[in-house]
Amino acid sequence: MTQRHTPQLKRLLIVKPSSLGDILHAFPLATVLKESLPQAHIDWIANSEFVPLVSRHPAIDRVLAFPRRDFGRGSFFGKMAALVAALRETPYDAVLDAQGLLRSALLSRMAKRSGASAPLLGFQSAREGAPLFYGCRVPIPETPDSPLHAVPRNLLFLPALGLSATLFPQKSSLCLRYTDEDHARVSEILREAGLLPGEPFIAIHPGARRDSKRWPSPYFSELIRSLSRGGAPRAVLVGDRSESSLLEEIAVRTGLRVPLLPGHIPLDLLPLALSRAILFIGNDSGPLHMAALSGTPTLSFFGSSDPRRTGPFGEATRNHVMREPLPCSPCGDFRKFCSHMTCQVSLTPGEAYRQALLLLDPAKPSGADPR
Repeated sequence: MTQRHTPQLKRLLIVKPSSLGDILHAFPLATVLKESLPQAHIDWIANSEFVPLVSRHPAIDRVLAFPRRDFGRGSFFGKMAALVAALRETPYDAVLDAQGLLRSALLSRMAKRSGASAPLLGFQSAREGAPLFYGCRVPIPETPDSPLHAVPRNLLFLPALGLSATLFPQKSSLCLRYTDEDHARVSEILREAGLLPGEPFIAIHPGARRDSKRWPSPYFSELIRSLSRGGAPRAVLVGDRSESSLLEEIAVRTGLRVPLLPGHIPLDLLPLALSRAILFIGNDSGPLHMAALSGTPTLSFFGSSDPRRTGPFGEATRNHVMREPLPCSPCGDFRKFCSHMTCQVSLTPGEAYRQALLLLDPAKPSGADPR
């Protein structure tokens, strides 16, 4: 049974180590916590590679690095010992496991708490036996036919803490901390990629962690050609260094000079770069959620995952999800790759082009594909 806790909340810990999209969807929780408790100190546990990004959130006072990538190396134990020592330094008045897995529950239990009344909260439906570690299990009011999006789901921690349950506004923003030097650095990176100062561009991210989340790469090439022939602003292909060959393959297939940004922009600066795009096009991945939360209109492709749970968060008129209503979609099996991948192949470049035009200028008719 869920209990409501109303202790003096002066120090809180959010445990959300990964992944990029999940972290972004938990940012509004930190924002509302700080607005409700402006004097509170909020810590966050994140995988080491996400620490620079999380550190830019104005509501987060300290980010503790979980050395996930060091697992199996000699450096893991030293870094893990440092994390545990930090968790034991100062007692927390509440610990929130927003990840809901065994490892996050164990990390949550390692944190020192201020007393017997200081709650360790997690979702009732968390996986891998994680709820066994929670003192307060937060129920999620959803059904298979009516799932709850990740952002309002994370905000369910608020009433469990005795705080206002008012949902975060649909017009949300990342509101990360950036300096003049950061803005200048992003401008220089875009200039080096071949963009003129202030030139409008469409950011396209064709990658994803799982193959089952990827729209076919030839479709991206076809879409870029259509946008170019239709007179749309230039497309810029973005991704991390591991996606360099994918970006090059798509660019070569277009027959155009497409600017590439494979890992040139540090992850913590990527939201700043994507906020300058006039449109983002991509798969269900972290950069999609960065763009949506930054206020950039988005066009995305969903197959194995459910956009009602993890789709771009924001105004529906500015975030269009392409998805084919198949009996097998969403399957939720991100590790699976069907031989046919109908849920992705059926989303045609022609329809993507029409939807892109509507997002670029809602007042104009979408027109025909100029192929």
